[in-house]
Amino acid sequence: MNRKFLLTSIFVVGYLVSSCSGTKNKINDENTRDSMGVDLSIKPAQVGKEHRVIPFDAENVDSIIGSYHVLYKTQDNGQIVTYPITDGKEGNTEYYACGDVILTINKDGKDILLNRKIQRDDFRAFIPEKEIVKYGLSNFSIREVRDNEITFDISFCIPDTDIYYPFELIVSDSGSIKINEIIEQESDM
Repeated sequence: MNRKFLLTSIFVVGYLVSSCSGTKNKINDENTRDSMGVDLSIKPAQVGKEHRVIPFDAENVDSIIGSYHVLYKTQDNGQIVTYPITDGKEGNTEYYACGDVILTINKDGKDILLNRKIQRDDFRAFIPEKEIVKYGLSNFSIREVRDNEITFDISFCIPDTDIYYPFELIVSDSGSIKINEIIEQESDM
């Protein structure tokens, strides 16, 4: 019980320190921009008080797999994704809250990642610049654990559609991160 309380306390304190310090995160790709914190108290200018924003479904996961202890939390980042709806009469726009992942990985008592923010902008090397604002985080989950790395599934989609970009995010024991786009083949029907 004490170890779980200690790890939870470390996670919460680390999250608070990292979210307040404005540090930048980097992915091992020259085309990927640095991640930045977002001030959640400021709503984007295009969303007025009369607009209803569909909330982001946050998720907390605390899992032990083999010698890995993985904590991740999906959370609203204060940004929105808009989706135009045309019903034949008049065009409307739906507003969806956008989310990020805060990831902590520990292996055999050693921190590999501590409160690492993973956000949509980290995937700019894969999603076209003009299109990325249409996509929001739709999935983050543990896929596989190997001897020296852990792999996660992560995807970004256009809300209320089946249009999405699937990725695998690989974290090595040294803390390096690699992102691979998953190319899905359409099967013959």
